[in-house]
Parts: sequence; C-alpha cells; structure tokens
Amino acid sequence: MKKIEVRTIAEKNRYVNNIIVESHRLDSFLLIGHKDPDADCIASQVAFSLLLRKLEKNAVISLPAPAVEQFNYLLAICKYNGISIIYGTDPVPKNISAVVILDTPKPDMIARNASINRLLTDPGVRKIEIDHHLGTDAIYLGDPGYCLVSEASSTCELIGYLCFKFSRQKEMFPNIDFFSRNIALAILTGIVGDSHMGMYLKSSKERRYYTLFSQIFDKLLVEKTKKNGNNMASMRAIFDVLYHFSAREKQCFDRIIQQQQKSRFISYTVLDKEESEELFSLYGEELVINVSKAVTDTLTEGIGKLGLVVYYDPPSRSKFVQFRLRRSAKFTSLDLRTVLEPLGITNGGGHPGAVGFRVPQEEVPDVRAFTAGIVERIESMITAG
Repeated sequence: MKKIEVRTIAEKNRYVNNIIVESHRLDSFLLIGHKDPDADCIASQVAFSLLLRKLEKNAVISLPAPAVEQFNYLLAICKYNGISIIYGTDPVPKNISAVVILDTPKPDMIARNASINRLLTDPGVRKIEIDHHLGTDAIYLGDPGYCLVSEASSTCELIGYLCFKFSRQKEMFPNIDFFSRNIALAILTGIVGDSHMGMYLKSSKERRYYTLFSQIFDKLLVEKTKKNGNNMASMRAIFDVLYHFSAREKQCFDRIIQQQQKSRFISYTVLDKEESEELFSLYGEELVINVSKAVTDTLTEGIGKLGLVVYYDPPSRSKFVQFRLRRSAKFTSLDLRTVLEPLGITNGGGHPGAVGFRVPQEEVPDVRAFTAGIVERIESMITAG
C-alpha cells in the first residue's frame, strides 16, 4: 500500500500503542534503515535502540557499511549502552523477535543482506515501521497496525513523539526516564540533519512540529550536558559536527563542485561514468555519496532555487544513474515530490524540499544531455507554476 498521512488521532494512537505493547512484550530487536544512510536514518536507529535499552531489551543496529566520521559520536553512544552494530553481510544474531524499519520509503531502498531478508519474510517476526516519507512511490514496509508513518521534519521527530507516549505508560514502565541526554542528542541529530536547522521545511505543520520538538530536545540536551565538558550541548553544536569536512571530504567536495553549471533556476553538477568511478576509487563509496549530498545543499544557494547533483552508481552496485535534487531554504513554493511524475520518474521519492531518483544506465546514453533535458522540464514547471 502507498504511504499516506494517518487519518485520525485515534488511528495514530492505536498504531503508537501497538508499537509500545510490542516493545514491552518482545525481547530482541533488529533496527534497519535505508541504503547510504544519512543523519536521520542512523540517528533514528540509535534513538529507538536507546528507548529499547531503557526497557532492558536487546537492540542490534544493522548498517550497510561503517558510517562516515561525523557519526562517530552516535556509534560511541551505542557502544556505551550495550547496543550491537553489524555491518554489510554480517549475519544477524539469532532469536530476533522484531525488525524495526526506520526512515526508509520503500522495499528496494532497505539496506539488507540474506539474514535480514529471511527475517523480513518470516511471518513469526514482527515488523515495525517508523517513517516520515509520504507520497510518490513510498510504500508501507511494516505489519498493518504497526506503522507510525506521518508527516514530520524527520523520522527522529516521530521518535521524539514516541518518547512522550512511552513516558505516559506509568503502569507498564514505572520510573523510567525516556528523556535522557543520549536520546535527546540522537533525536536532535536526525532533526538537524534532515531539515538543516529547519531551513528546508515547507508545510506549516512541519515547521510547527519542528519548532516544538527541536526546542524541547534542545532544552533537554542543554540541561543534561555537564558544564565545562567536551560533549555536544546544543543543536548548533550538532549542526557544526555534521557539516564539518575532513581534508579528504573537502578534496572530494571541490572536485565535484568544480563542474558546476547554471541555468535560470538550477545549479547542477554532472559526473559521467568515468568521473564517477574515479571518485569512488579515490575516496570510497560512503564518503563520495555523503559529500554529494553536501554539494547539492551548496548548489541550492548558487541560484537561490534548486541544486542538482548527478553521478553514476559505483561499480559494486546496481547499474543506475543517481539524481539528487534539493531546493533552497528561500524557495518553498514547489514541493519537489510533485516533479517526479511529470518527469516520468517511477523510481524515486523524498521530502518536499529534497528528492532523489535513479534511472537505469541503459536509458541514459548521454548523461549531460539527459540532465539538460530534465533541467529544462523542471524549469518549465517552475515558470508555469
């Protein structure tokens, strides 16, 4: 089924209660996200794992590869709190009773291996889903009645909402603090990472709830961080860490952005197959993909409308050309999800302010000409709208 906004408060409360009951009833949880996980994806895995550890449950996080340097503090939190992390093709521990799927729009975006596939197809394993992707080709991944899918600035914002719901279950969870410093830090990481401190939100509902949850958890983080220490103590500090480049990342960034082109409304960079493969060879898949997102963000400010980065999949992956499109903080009149259908895109999705899509390589004989055509059609939509 296509993901839609929860129809009523009663329906949302029912889904939340089901998730709470299963979190209390079951013992061992595997938390998975999407391929090329970003801040919100990893932070939501960590935040929900911390909730489960509060209940003395076993929590295992699966990542497709070691995370980039900026997320080290999240992984350190996991180690400190007894949360296991497995990577790539590592086998999943035995006796997993539930899989929690976080921040993932649709099945083919799940970061999975053979062990995870077996769990996802096992009817005896509960599948819980928490996600903020709606519309386009987003499809429910969890069991009916166990999917908290709703409009929000980030999946971490929804986990923040769950913290309040867990905290009200006094009979089920007496004397448990669901608002620890580490939970606040993880939730703020996702909120900051996906919205860029609120810059890329479009709807009034997103902005309202972003303001509410960011202020609550920022206050918690400030209050629960020791004074005169080296730990991050605010949203601003989290933002600075997430968007601080290492020397290698800066080199990669410069190589991608130096090919910048500009049209009337869109700043864009296109890497052909040879250029893409060279970057992956020099810097590694995770670093290049992470940096490409930062390049897209930077390009949005060049024209003041949209930024676009195009590159080929690394040789180890499926044969697609990847497109990342983001709008600037000042350009909020266009929901980017609405451009996919007119472009004939069936493999893509995202948020109002950012979308990604991919096209099979055999359908792109000339990537620069193909991208120029997409740019022209998007600009026609902007002009017509």
